Amino acid sequence: MKTTFALALLLSCLTGFLIASSAEKAAEILNDCMTENGVSTQDLMDLKSGKLKPEDAKDNMKCATQCIFVKFGFMNDKGTLLNDQILANFPDANLKAQVQNALTACGSIVGSNPCDTAFKMMVCFEKHANDMLNI
Repeated sequence: MKTTFALALLLSCLTGFLIASSAEKAAEILNDCMTENGVSTQDLMDLKSGKLKPEDAKDNMKCATQCIFVKFGFMNDKGTLLNDQILANFPDANLKAQVQNALTACGSIVGSNPCDTAFKMMVCFEKHANDMLNI
C-alpha cells in the first residue's frame, strides 16, 4: 500500500514520463531511489500537497528525482536529458508532440548540480503538464 501510494504521487509529479514502464518496474525504481536517498512517503505527500514548496526541497529529494530519471534511462548521470530515449516511449504522434513541447520548454534547465537539475526539470514538466490541462 505504501509503495502504491508513493508511486501514484511520484507518477503525477513526473507528468507521465513513467507511464512507459510496467508498474512493477516503476515501483521497484521508485522504492530503490527513495531508499537510497532517504526520501519518505510523507516527503512526497508534502511536496505534492504544497506543504513543501519546490524551492525548499532538500538535496535528498532532488537526488531521488535524478535517480529515477537515470534509472528509467531518461537522463545521464551528469544531468543531461536523453530526449531520444524519452520520445521513444511515446509512439502516439499527438502525445509525442506534447512531450516534445515539454522537453523544449524544460530540457535546457540547468541547476547547481545534476540532482538540482533533475528536480528543477521535474517541477517544470509538472507545471507544463498542468498548463496543458488548464489546471
